This record gives sequence, structure tokens and C-alpha cells, in this order.
Amino acid sequence: MRIAIIGLGLIGGSMGLALKGTGADYEVVGFARRPEVTSRALELGAVDRIEGNMISAVKGADLVIIATPTMSLKGILAEIGEGLHEGSIVTDTASTKAKVMEWAEATLPQSASFIGGHPMAGKEKSGIESADSDLFNGCTYCLTVGKRATIEVRDKVE
Repeated sequence: MRIAIIGLGLIGGSMGLALKGTGADYEVVGFARRPEVTSRALELGAVDRIEGNMISAVKGADLVIIATPTMSLKGILAEIGEGLHEGSIVTDTASTKAKVMEWAEATLPQSASFIGGHPMAGKEKSGIESADSDLFNGCTYCLTVGKRATIEVRDKVE
């Protein structure tokens, strides 16, 4: 399974470390706007490889996790659509859902499913240097199922 993570700060980096730590056969592809962040994520083992743009990062991904500030989501959702394949699942980690769900429905291709996500986890420090594979252990992680998503899709994200 190929998983793309857009945004490799505390949440995205921790997600990558947690996924890589499961021992499952995931290929984790990362993208962040700052090269020093992607390089560090690669060094820490949060991702298997990095891509220089979002379209390349999501190409072939079965699951796309967007771990960026809420206000950047609308543009990211619009941009990644052309790189998604039929059956791609997209989720986010923003703390707000009404607008994010609206943006996802309006911009993602009909062949993709969106599940809104909100991990109730964090630290006092941010950034890839604070990423922790155990960040989500024991935390509540809220999911909001988009209009085109099925229960099976929700279960995969869960």
C-alpha cells in the first residue's frame, strides 16, 4: 500500500513514523514545501522517499494524508486531484471539519473518497524534530465520512 503524506511537521511526521513502525508493507511518500523538512523526515525514517511536488507525491497513492494548516487545505485539495487514481482515499488532520468537507466535495474528483480526520493529539513543540511514533497512542481520533465515501473506506482510514 502506498501512502502519501503532505505536510511533514509534528502531525505528518508522527503519522509517518507510526505507519513505518507498524511493520506493515507500506511505502510512505512525503512532501513538504521546505526541502530541509523533507530531508529530515527521510533521515528520521518517517518516509521512504520524498517528492518535489504534491502531484508526484500523490500519484499512485492508495491513501493521502494531508497534515497541514487548515487554511492551506482548500488549495491542496484542488491541486492534488489530477494526481489521484480511481479509488484513492484522502484524509486530513485539521481541527475543523465543516469547510474542509465542503472543499473536499467541491474539488476532489468523483472517483476519490474523502474522510475528514482530527487527531486530538499534539505537543508543546511543533515541527519534524518533535515527531513521535507514539503521539497518537491512546488519543481520540475523530473521523467524518464524506458523501462519496463508504463504510469500507472509513474502516481503512480507521
